[in-house]
Amino acid sequence: MNISENIELAELKSQMENLKKQLSDQEIINDKLIRESMKKKMSWIKKYIIFEVCLMPLIIFAWLGIRYYCHLSWANYFFMIIMCLVSIIVDYFININSIKDDDYNRNNLVETIKKLTKMKRQRAIQMIIQMPLLVCWILWAGIEAYNALPGIANEFQQGFIQGGIIGGAIGGVIGIIFAVSLYFKMQRTNDEIINQINETINDDINVEQ
Repeated sequence: MNISENIELAELKSQMENLKKQLSDQEIINDKLIRESMKKKMSWIKKYIIFEVCLMPLIIFAWLGIRYYCHLSWANYFFMIIMCLVSIIVDYFININSIKDDDYNRNNLVETIKKLTKMKRQRAIQMIIQMPLLVCWILWAGIEAYNALPGIANEFQQGFIQGGIIGGAIGGVIGIIFAVSLYFKMQRTNDEIINQINETINDDINVEQ
């Protein structure tokens, strides 16, 4: 082997090393982009849970005033507060605590699909339990407010309670529609991430082949 061939071989090895480095760098960049894309899709759910936590103190004090003015029972009040608190805690463990940043790494994607699928199943169970309780509480509050009307002499307060019953019924229907819509949106977000992971896994298999 002459000097010229040695030089060509050295250049070829150098080019191969550079190519390997470029492919490795590209894989790292793609991995980061995939992770950020999946985390971004889940970010709105985390922001919503934080919003729920921030809203809870307002609900506690606002409904305390409504309970007093509409002559609702303490049992109805505490049932609503406990239901909201439990819902927020369950939302946190299902939507935030169950998925970590490391779950979006390429090496963990198969396990992440299992976690996202489990998350969907847990949300469905939560919805099945939560919706009937919400409906029962709305009816309970409405019946208590209606039964309190005969004992109230103040016409303004009577009108307030009557308007509250009507408004509560309308608001309850709107709230249930919103909750169901939010549930399906969360489920679709999981489906989008699962599809993205499957595409990534399939791309990796094609590259290896």
